[in-house]
Amino acid sequence: MRPVTDVLPALRTTDPRTALPSRAELQDRLVAILCDAGVDWAWQGASGARSRWLSEDGPADLDVWWRPGSGTSDADPGLLVERLCRELPAAPVADARDPARLCHTSLVVRADTGLAVIDLTHGDLRVGPITLLPADLVTCTAGEAPRLTGAAAAADLLIRPVLRGRSPEGARLEEARAAWAGASVGERGAAVDVWHAGLGAPLARELVAVLEGATPTATTVTRARRRLIRATVAPRAWRSTWRQRHTITPAGRHASPLGLRGHGVVVALVGTDGSGKSTVAAQLRERLEDAGFATSSAYFGMARGNLPGVAVARRVLGVGSVAPAGVASGPTPVSTAPVEMQPEHRPQLDRPLLRRAAAWYYAAEYVWRYRRTVAPSRRRGHVVLVDRYVYDLRESPWPGSAASRVAEALVPRPDVLVLPDAPDAMIHARKPERSAHEQAAIQARYRSLLAERPARFQQVEVDTSGSTADPVAGLELAVISAAHMSSRESRSAAGATRHWSARPR
Repeated sequence: MRPVTDVLPALRTTDPRTALPSRAELQDRLVAILCDAGVDWAWQGASGARSRWLSEDGPADLDVWWRPGSGTSDADPGLLVERLCRELPAAPVADARDPARLCHTSLVVRADTGLAVIDLTHGDLRVGPITLLPADLVTCTAGEAPRLTGAAAAADLLIRPVLRGRSPEGARLEEARAAWAGASVGERGAAVDVWHAGLGAPLARELVAVLEGATPTATTVTRARRRLIRATVAPRAWRSTWRQRHTITPAGRHASPLGLRGHGVVVALVGTDGSGKSTVAAQLRERLEDAGFATSSAYFGMARGNLPGVAVARRVLGVGSVAPAGVASGPTPVSTAPVEMQPEHRPQLDRPLLRRAAAWYYAAEYVWRYRRTVAPSRRRGHVVLVDRYVYDLRESPWPGSAASRVAEALVPRPDVLVLPDAPDAMIHARKPERSAHEQAAIQARYRSLLAERPARFQQVEVDTSGSTADPVAGLELAVISAAHMSSRESRSAAGATRHWSARPR
């Protein structure tokens, strides 16, 4: 029998990373999408920030501001982010839409130089809960490479880094002063009023003096940081601060390779034999480890990795298997594949009492396996790739047993559920041990499982037919997104990930 990798030459011999876009190509796609949507938008940061992002190979941000409510219907934050995720492609790694704080979405993209981040600010220019300039006062140049102008540019180039604890100098400070000098008297007056309200009159006057030529001091930065902290913990900001507590506090030892706060992820791969689980897991592990993410593996099938007592129990009872009659014969391990659920198609099962007991035994074993192998790795921040999952217990060894419901209640849901998929005939050609009809029925039930949306973050189908140039790309982005997003953020950005599921037909 040929190994799975030998019948998936497109997955095995083609390096999809050779076809990845450059950062310049990703920037051009981003500009095209924003211009096509007709929104008001502009690059943020100093004039050389975009050039540095294009030449780097690290995950530094490319900062973009845009005004919701302008342009076409795609100007809705959710719709525009969904389109960017689909067409770049990209995935959200942060999504903050609390109107009391800075609203922004950070997207991770895969370029030929590695992972990169695009950060989109929606509407008001803010730092945390402090407003630098409301969206209706933000001005920018026209064209395909617009930049913030006037008071908006001054706030972005000077006040934003000062509140974040950095004192701009050199070219960035000169750009801020030039932008402030180019603003009209009315525009400067409106900005000063906003700064007085958010920063306090003394600090606002000091920052305006810097914009007009005074030398910034270390005490300016210290006072600005204290002002930001006070605004963050003020009673009126408690609710929004608590919601975003994981992104406000420094990442420290929890920092991911993107420099953001990350956490462990459980990725469960399901599917019938021959669907391509091992190949997809190997490719995903390679991509993640190349990007700097730690990975580990676990097995949740019933054929091996059992509790020590299973082998002893089989010898004492004189049985080699509790597999469904007609599915396996001889002293083979327990079948890992579900049997037909419908009573009219269910085969006669031998040793019914033993099967019922085995279902409960396996339910306990699943809980034990998760706590012993999966949970510790997830706590260490690893991406845990799990071959099969607790859902197999729904149909084997005793279909419909209450043990499966108990096990699913006690074993946490996977963060990402993955179904490698291909046409049924191709799957059967890879692993013809079962009949084509039975194998197709098993895979169909796994497809139905994904429709239940049992994962905490995302359900992903991966095309293993060989017809997709980079079948693991969407899965990689989904896992990286799950490693950074909270459950609340994931639900708010759920529409942005719909394109990751691509069932081959």
